[in-house]
Amino acid sequence: MRVSAALILVALSAVTLSAQPAPPLRIVVLEGEGGVNIIQQKTAVRPLVEVRDRNNVPVAGATVTFTISSGSQSAAFAGGLQTMTVTTNAAGQAAASGLNAIGSGAFQIQVQAAYQGQIATAAISQTNFATAAAASQAGATAGGGGATSGATAGAAGGGGGISGTTIGIVGAAVAGGAVAATQVAGKADQDSDDGFDVYDGTFTGQITVVSLLGNCSRTRSINGTITMHVNVGGTTGTARMQVNQPEISLSGNCNPGPTVTFAVPDTPLTGGPSALTFTSLQMIGAENAEVVFTGALSGSTITGSIDLKMIGVSGGGGNGTTRMAVTLTR
Repeated sequence: MRVSAALILVALSAVTLSAQPAPPLRIVVLEGEGGVNIIQQKTAVRPLVEVRDRNNVPVAGATVTFTISSGSQSAAFAGGLQTMTVTTNAAGQAAASGLNAIGSGAFQIQVQAAYQGQIATAAISQTNFATAAAASQAGATAGGGGATSGATAGAAGGGGGISGTTIGIVGAAVAGGAVAATQVAGKADQDSDDGFDVYDGTFTGQITVVSLLGNCSRTRSINGTITMHVNVGGTTGTARMQVNQPEISLSGNCNPGPTVTFAVPDTPLTGGPSALTFTSLQMIGAENAEVVFTGALSGSTITGSIDLKMIGVSGGGGNGTTRMAVTLTR
């Protein structure tokens, strides 16, 4: 029996494709895809991703860079930045906190993860609306859209639409006369109508980190944002932070290093209105960052201090401590 060359090639191609190994690194989008941001309410869905290896195991210590698409005038990270770099925590997760909705329209956030020479990419699509009413109106015509979660390496993101779940929540908020809330993966940025008030603040400072090897010290400036969701009674809530540490001076035998950036994901607040506190430990490569907040709620203001301790965990890292005052307003 004569078999055509074309059939042989097809068979060989099928065998080759089935034998291809899983990618060594991939990105799973946990939060943010299809997010709807309301400019008037200053709400924005933070992107949250998880980096996994070829065995689907989360990868700690991977470098994740979030970049808002070139030319986009719709959004920016804290401080007007278009790019943010975060290191995955022990669960392999990294969040781009401090996202701000600036102008109406759709935009994408490109995500790149790097670990031991391996690279993976993904994209997260979101849409900004001026008001909750505008978002609800768009939902009535756009339908379910193409939003998805769990995008993997190399994905081009969703279809740019708005998820039916998100549309339903925004529409319900408008119909009920409530302030709209940002919603993704079952979590919401809440307002006082839901029993929670949102407090925002910024902080600045400086820290000197001395190398574990003792031959170098690095002075970094600190700038960051902090958001707290506190229930009306002031007894419980959550806090999140974004911290940037650009290097400003060196002494001793050391070379310039990159800007150290990390995020504190939603962390429980405890202690009550007169003694609000939270603690977080983040892994950021050669160093760990321990953050302790203590403060008090009075009226529409939370005042307190942030103790930041950098803890070296390898020869490239170092130790340092600082305290910064912070005020958050509702």
